[in-house]
Amino acid sequence: MKKIFTYAICFFAAMVFFGACSPENYTLGDIDVTSAQLEKGKAFTVEHDASNPNIVYLTSLMDSKYTPLWEHPQGRSQEKKVTLKMPFPGEYTVKFGVETRGGIVYGEPVTFKIDQMYAEFISDETWTLLTGGAGEEKTWYLDLDAEGISRYFKGPMYFYGTGDWWGSINKTAAPLNSDSWSWEPDWKGNSWLMPAGDYGSMTFDLKGGANINVNHAMLGKVQKGTFNIDTEKKTIRMTGASPLHGKPQDGIVVDWGDVRIMSLTENTMQLAVLRDPVLSNDGAAMLTFNFISKAYKESLTENASDTNKTK
Repeated sequence: MKKIFTYAICFFAAMVFFGACSPENYTLGDIDVTSAQLEKGKAFTVEHDASNPNIVYLTSLMDSKYTPLWEHPQGRSQEKKVTLKMPFPGEYTVKFGVETRGGIVYGEPVTFKIDQMYAEFISDETWTLLTGGAGEEKTWYLDLDAEGISRYFKGPMYFYGTGDWWGSINKTAAPLNSDSWSWEPDWKGNSWLMPAGDYGSMTFDLKGGANINVNHAMLGKVQKGTFNIDTEKKTIRMTGASPLHGKPQDGIVVDWGDVRIMSLTENTMQLAVLRDPVLSNDGAAMLTFNFISKAYKESLTENASDTNKTK
């Protein structure tokens, strides 16, 4: 027993010694790429398709040890090569960066031009359901009014994991990552989500371009911007505008223009943005705002009015 006790003391002393010799501070590697090195033509290319100039290819030329980071008119990507299908003429901006061992580095933004409209790229049903179709407009309301009533959803906002998107919500594809979960709170039992009120309206149109007008009645501001849809990934890139939302969410999202379409029908829509864990002091999650169309809301109001008349 004495030998065992002695060995135990020696073992404990050795563990303390080696622990004391271990470094206490861990640092990231050096950033070995500068912003100046991330130039178009050297670090990446932006090329129009030879047969259809409305198709644009973004290609990283960086070594495979660097993760490419794209900010482009249809959202964000980390693929080595990104294909953009641009339906409308205009000048667009691309920002390219890389993730290194020491952090993230971005180069200067570059632009490219689209000269003509290509109607086939807005023929997908997603464009029609969102806007009403070419030359049309469609207005949406947050599914909560001043009386605290949600007409279709349980409440104005649901929560999903960062891996959830159109495919996982509609059960047609796997989540984007393992963080897949949901919470669909009813507003009456969770009124802390946002106060009852008239939140204004959000109108998408395809009149000479893809435009969005948002009247944030509860936030006291009006936004006019543009948008683009990636119909395959079911995402929207909004520029100059953000989806209708409550004041409690206003300061906890970094990029309101990076939007996932979680669901979309003729009368209902769910748009999600990423809750920032630092700004919110809470875990990352997809804040999913629930909307109903103007036509749907008005039809319910008319039906209710007719019912009251017959009583």
